[in-house]
Amino acid sequence: MRHSTISCAALLLSLALVVGCAIFPSGLPVRGTVGSQLVETRVDSEIARYYLSNYLAGIRGDSLLDARIDGTYQNSTGALPDRAELKRLSGEFSNDFAALFLADKIVRIPANRRLRDEFERARSAASKGFKEPRARLPDGAGNYEVLLVPSYLYKRLPITGTDLAVPRAALKRAGFTCHFVETIEDGAVETNAGLVAAAIRARADAGRPLILISASKSAPEVAMALTQLGDEATRHVAAWINAVGALQGTPLTDERVMPNLEAKIGTVNAAGRESLTIARSRARFQSFRVPNHVLVVNYFGIPLTGGISTWARKGYRHLKTHGPNDGILLLADMILPRALTLADLGRDHFLLDGHMDVTVVALTTTIIRWLENNQTKATSIWGSESRSTGGSTALMPLPE
Repeated sequence: MRHSTISCAALLLSLALVVGCAIFPSGLPVRGTVGSQLVETRVDSEIARYYLSNYLAGIRGDSLLDARIDGTYQNSTGALPDRAELKRLSGEFSNDFAALFLADKIVRIPANRRLRDEFERARSAASKGFKEPRARLPDGAGNYEVLLVPSYLYKRLPITGTDLAVPRAALKRAGFTCHFVETIEDGAVETNAGLVAAAIRARADAGRPLILISASKSAPEVAMALTQLGDEATRHVAAWINAVGALQGTPLTDERVMPNLEAKIGTVNAAGRESLTIARSRARFQSFRVPNHVLVVNYFGIPLTGGISTWARKGYRHLKTHGPNDGILLLADMILPRALTLADLGRDHFLLDGHMDVTVVALTTTIIRWLENNQTKATSIWGSESRSTGGSTALMPLPE
């Protein structure tokens, strides 16, 4: 999470790219709201414009478009749309329409809507708190500690935010006890999962509930570590923030879209790159069994045509053939099933809003409030089975 929560980006970005928030000049201007999020940007089609500005606002002004959109909802299940459905919607309508449809489906789930409301209140409070020497933490926050797991090439390319320096500093300033996992910066997911598992196990006797934070490539490392450890060895793990998680890899790795960076940064371990290929990542995803008692929150951006940053632009254009994406990953591939989901509309993989310090503190405190208010339900939220992938990206709502 620095300028973002980032990323396998080092695999996919050329160092020649200029950091910034440049946008595509093309597209139709639009202003609208999804849930409580107001967005003013450009979109890639008239139907995406109509969907955001009219349909989601309850304004029915085009009977043909209304009927097509109605049919989409009628044919969709109560779960979040998976990769295949989003690609189909992109072909039938447009990429921006599919992205907006996912955003709306997320907030239609009551637990996600409640999480969004609590998060917005926490973000407002954290923003005010950062003007003071220390942000005000909720009751019980001092009982928790945070374990952060960095992402790809976090030592050689910290500019991408892979070292999580901004979140670490923000959480410490707010008063949290933080720990950092020294993974192999270009190592394979499977190798680093062992290091993450050891770091989680080392905190078992601390006597404090543990909140895990991962970013992009470290998401499958955390998921694999939790799977390997199982229920008993993770009783002290209260929650996991899966930020822009590369849970199922990225087509950009297979298709080698970006130039080889080794000429600029030195030799990179081929095993780390290969561990993010689609076939290997999706097979690994099927094996994940995150223990029930761990509250998982998927956090990522859902960009639209008018808000793609310079860093994400090339990847975004290439991935459009696969459906809606954040410039690095396909949107549906970042979601761990049966978890809470919080998506910031209008931001890509790099979450370039300049307020990641506030965001990470707000998200962490929101999760603590959620845990404290639902302690009696914590062990029964997911029933008797583990939170497994189950082969889909379906998300089941928590009880109100």
